[in-house]
Amino acid sequence: MQNIETVLKLEDEIAIIEAVGTHIWDKKEKTDLNKAELTFVYVDIFEAAMNEGGLHYFFDNESGDFATEIIQAYKDIDATKTATLLTKAFQLFTVKYTTNTEDRKKVIEKMDEKIISGWEDLDEIFFTEEEEDVVGLIVEYIKKNKTKFLN
Repeated sequence: MQNIETVLKLEDEIAIIEAVGTHIWDKKEKTDLNKAELTFVYVDIFEAAMNEGGLHYFFDNESGDFATEIIQAYKDIDATKTATLLTKAFQLFTVKYTTNTEDRKKVIEKMDEKIISGWEDLDEIFFTEEEEDVVGLIVEYIKKNKTKFLN
C-alpha cells in the first residue's frame, strides 16, 4: 500500500483518485470509513450514477438512497454548482423523499412527466454547461484532509 504523500506526488489527478479509491473500497470491506472517506465515496457514487443514466437512474437505484449525503459531500468538496443541481433535482419530488429504493421506485413510476423532464433538463446542464472540475476539487479535498486518507 502506498502512503498518501506518495499518492499525492502523482502528476495525474485521475491516478490520485484511483489510488485513493482503491484503498477506500478495500478498507470498506474490513472496517468503517471516516467522514472524509465517505465524502469521497458519495461523490464517486453520484458520478457513476450520472454517467450510467443521469438523474432518473440515480434516483431509481440504490445510489438515490444517499441523496442527502451526496449533496453534503459536494458541498464539502466545494462543488457548489453540482450540490445546487442535485438539490434542485431532489426538490422535484412532490412527496416525502424516501431512502428506500423500492418505495422510491414506486413513487417515480407515478411521477408526472414534467418531473422526469425536469431531471432531463438538469442532466443536460450537468453534462453540457461549464462543468465544475470535480476531479480537481476532490483531489484538493484529499490534499486538505490527507491525514484522513490511506491510513
